Amino acid sequence: MTDRPLPNPIWETALDWLLLIQENPHDPELNERLNHWRASAPEHDAAYRKALKVWGLSGEALNLPVAAGPGPIALRPPTRLSRRKRALVGAALAASALLMWGPDWQAMQADYRSPTAEHRTIALSDGSQMLLDSNSLADVQFNPEQREVTLLRGQAFFSVTHDANRAFYVNAGDVRVRVTGTAFAVNLDDNGVDVSVESGTVAVQTPQSSASATHLLGHGDQLHFTANDQHTRIVQLPQEQIAPWRRWQLVAVDQSIDDVITQLRRYQPGLILLTDKALGQRRITAALNLRDPKRALQTAIAPLGGRLQDSVPYTLIVSAKP
Repeated sequence: MTDRPLPNPIWETALDWLLLIQENPHDPELNERLNHWRASAPEHDAAYRKALKVWGLSGEALNLPVAAGPGPIALRPPTRLSRRKRALVGAALAASALLMWGPDWQAMQADYRSPTAEHRTIALSDGSQMLLDSNSLADVQFNPEQREVTLLRGQAFFSVTHDANRAFYVNAGDVRVRVTGTAFAVNLDDNGVDVSVESGTVAVQTPQSSASATHLLGHGDQLHFTANDQHTRIVQLPQEQIAPWRRWQLVAVDQSIDDVITQLRRYQPGLILLTDKALGQRRITAALNLRDPKRALQTAIAPLGGRLQDSVPYTLIVSAKP
């Protein structure tokens, strides 16, 4: 049987707090209790910030007083609201995010994000660590039964602390990774999902896998799941090719210019436009510097007769030389 995500009591409690504060915005005792609940765990603060952010986009932005530094206040939970009322509010928040956020609605689901051309390290409450690549989004949902991270966009590297009582899962598109204690990378893009293991082992479930037939990966293994044809392929990688973005390096091994451009878009502010389809199908093997994506792109296309134009602000145009 496939493992299913469990209800998230932290998100439900965050919604309870949001509604109570909306109805009693000037109650100092209530606000101080909320501040202590948020400070008691990173997941509490992340869930409440997410609820506030979406509520603000819906046009109901709150002006909440911020209490002074933490004091000896009991961490009493908020009054529990009815499941129906909480569900209606949650649905309204999700709907307003979809309507108002536009094409980047994924950001509304994300507890953590890394800006373009930056990495971000997140220390999770269980002692695990998540490193987000440039322009990546992740949602973290921990509860007493399991730990779960959903990579919504981009790339992440995980160093997971073993906990015999709580499994650790990473979801990326149609792929679900079950972890004990290990270090591995996950990459999610329009083409599919890559899972690469630096140490330890992971069990990866793809749409073709039943729970009894998951893919077991060990040191140096990389699983590539292709979104279009639902194909799974496992290869061996040398150590230096496992998440080289951590060193600000793109290692392209027999990759098409199309694929290289897709990866460089994560690091380049603005647009990268390819005007020559044939050039996009040409393949290269190269190590490119992600700290300078424009120069990396020039390095990739120059041997193939490509040229780069930047006369339009915030736009790089890739074409074949006349």
